[in-house]
Amino acid sequence: MSTLAVAVWILFFSWMHPVHVSLLNVDLDQKTGKIEIVFKFYSDDFERIIFNKYAIDLDITDKVDPGEKIDVVHKYIGESCQISINGTKIEHWEYTGNQINEGAIWLYYSYLWPGKFQKISITNGVMMDLYEDQTNLVIVNWFDQQNGYRLNNKNREITFILE
Repeated sequence: MSTLAVAVWILFFSWMHPVHVSLLNVDLDQKTGKIEIVFKFYSDDFERIIFNKYAIDLDITDKVDPGEKIDVVHKYIGESCQISINGTKIEHWEYTGNQINEGAIWLYYSYLWPGKFQKISITNGVMMDLYEDQTNLVIVNWFDQQNGYRLNNKNREITFILE
């Protein structure tokens, strides 16, 4: 292979991730009713989905905060991920911040549920309209338990009963 071909090959694959994966972490505090929600996305993939859906350039790959463009981030998250507690969909999560590091954006949200958690349903289709092979890892923590789930284009939802 020529030097030019190697350079093109490296350039082509350097912007792609070998896997398309996101992380959703949900912490449930049964005593206080507080729910903490954290998303992690590769910054370049997240920029791409926002641009493809809304024609807005986030420019977060180079460690730039979304700033006033954060509203479109919330819009996308709200359209792509739903959490229901005891059959009631959480409509408005409180945005608590973000950070950008090591090629990823972390988005932090919270919600105060006014009762006990009994049944949790999570539908997570983030990035799935961009990548057919997208995998969304979901980690749910409550009391001293932690369960992990893997969602994809064929299975975007999990429901479980808390004991």
